[in-house]
Amino acid sequence: MTGPLTANQEKLLALFKTAIEEERKAQKLYREALHFCEEASLRGIIESFIEEEKKHEEILLRKYSELRKTDEFKDIA
Repeated sequence: MTGPLTANQEKLLALFKTAIEEERKAQKLYREALHFCEEASLRGIIESFIEEEKKHEEILLRKYSELRKTDEFKDIA
């Protein structure tokens, strides 16, 4: 496809970007929570949450990149 994106394509890409941003916000929230944890077991749980959010972010980034490479979105920089 050449030319401008359709409204649906723009919305889809915006949703992926928002999802990526939300994963990053969650990581930040959990890192802040670590400052208030005194119990090692709770710290471990929160650290595992951070790692899960990182995985989610990586998956979304990978899928977003794959989507941009499809014919439907190939003109996106």
